[in-house]
Amino acid sequence: MPPILVLLMALSNDASALEPTPAQKMVAQSGPLIIAHRGDSVHAPENTLPAFASAVKLKADLVELDYYHSKEGVPVVIHDNFLDRTTDAEAIFGQAKMLVEETPLADLQKLDAGIWFDPKFKGTKLPTLAESLDLIQSGSVTLIERKKGIADTCIKLLREKKLVDQVVVQSFDWKYVRDCHELEPDLVLAVLGGGKDALSAARLDAAAATGASIIAWDHAKLTKAQIAAIHARGLKAWCYTVDDSARAQELVAAGIDGIITNAPGKIMKVVRGK
Repeated sequence: MPPILVLLMALSNDASALEPTPAQKMVAQSGPLIIAHRGDSVHAPENTLPAFASAVKLKADLVELDYYHSKEGVPVVIHDNFLDRTTDAEAIFGQAKMLVEETPLADLQKLDAGIWFDPKFKGTKLPTLAESLDLIQSGSVTLIERKKGIADTCIKLLREKKLVDQVVVQSFDWKYVRDCHELEPDLVLAVLGGGKDALSAARLDAAAATGASIIAWDHAKLTKAQIAAIHARGLKAWCYTVDDSARAQELVAAGIDGIITNAPGKIMKVVRGK
């Protein structure tokens, strides 16, 4: 049975139905969810605590982030595998193209992850996944995107923080999504796709087989018919990354369930009029 159908059964008045988790309730609600991409990344440096705090203040439904592992295996929040674009790693260590996964946490914490965006954010550090969860979960829901690392590490952290039922996890690596589902069947999961991937019937079936209840696709490759096909399999349809007001309105009219955006405040006004 598709995960969303199970979820909807849980939301029914049947006394025998299982009580849905907070994250399942969030995903099942009607109306498009507004998801802050890397935080409120038009107003603060992406994937940093200031960006997350701004998104929470805006009341974004979810706040998305990305993570890699440090050399010791600690999940650290950053989008790129290399440190150059959003930190001063080359200036600090005299080396270009340093990899996150080859850098000790202590060295990662020496880096400035804010000044590239605006001098007023000078001194902003790369947050760990644990630090980010603490901030975001105080007023929103975290959408965790795994860039690299095994499922066990993420699941262990969520268990330690008692957040398995409070967050959503997504990845372009569908095996990772399936691994997460096997470890924690109640965890709300999304599979990411787009680019050269065609959203074919076979691809939709493969997505459902991972245990995910959400398909998050490149909005430029997503049509009204494809959204309907996602819904027909009992899944939710999300899209990334939409900052254009007209495109957001088109997607809402097409039945989209979640919009990932760099400009959550703007898109919230477009979608909800406030």
